[in-house]
Amino acid sequence: MHRHIDVSGTAWFMGDLHGCLSQLEAALARSDFRPERGDVLIAVGDLIDRGPDSLACLALLEQPWFYSVLGNHEAMLLEAMAGDRQAGALWRRNGGEWADQLARGERRRLYQLLPRVRELPLVLTVRLAGGERIGVVHADPITHDWRLLDEAFCERYRRDLLWQRQRITTLLLGGHIDAQIAGIDRVVMGHTPLRGHWLRRGNLCWLDTGAAYHGHLTLLDQHTLLAG
Repeated sequence: MHRHIDVSGTAWFMGDLHGCLSQLEAALARSDFRPERGDVLIAVGDLIDRGPDSLACLALLEQPWFYSVLGNHEAMLLEAMAGDRQAGALWRRNGGEWADQLARGERRRLYQLLPRVRELPLVLTVRLAGGERIGVVHADPITHDWRLLDEAFCERYRRDLLWQRQRITTLLLGGHIDAQIAGIDRVVMGHTPLRGHWLRRGNLCWLDTGAAYHGHLTLLDQHTLLAG
C-alpha cells in the first residue's frame, strides 16, 4: 500500500522507536512540535519490540497527528497474531516476547490496536505546504524512481521494502551507491541502526540511531531534512 498525506503545519520524522516511549516524549518536549497548528509526527516503522513500552508505542497509532509506515517488526507481529508459528518464533527471537508477558487487559488492548497496524502502508508520500514531497519507507525503496512505487510494486517487493539493507550496508562499508531517487525531494528510512548520527547521501536519509541499542531516538523536522 502507498498512501499520500498533505501536511499544513510542520512534518516531523523519527527513526525506529522500538518501544522507547520515554525517549520520544523527551525529544518532543525539546522540540517545537505543535499538533494544534497542523504539525504531524511520522515514523519509519518499527514502533515495537526491544524497548520497554511496545504497547504504548502502538497506541500512538490512535493519535490524529501520528503516521507511520509498516516496519518489519510490525509485519512479524501481524504474521504471529495470524497464527504463523514460524513467524511467531522469529518475532519472539527479535524482541516480540513482550506480548507473552501482557496481562489480560493489556492483551485485549493489543488486539484492539491490530486493525490499525494492518492499515499501515508500506510507503508514504508526505506532501508539504511548500510543495516539497518527502517519501517514507522502512528499509529501502528498491527502485531509483519513487513514481514506480504503486500498489503492484509494493505487493511484489513487500519483503524488500521491509527488510532490504543492501544500499545502506554498501554505503557503510565505503562502497558506491546510487544515492538519488527520482520523483521525490527526500526519502526517509530506518531499519539499520547507525552509531551516533543520522545519515544523508544524495536525497536519501536514514534515521535509525539505535534507540533500543544504547543509542538515541532521532527526531527531525522537515526543514532539517530538506536543508542543503
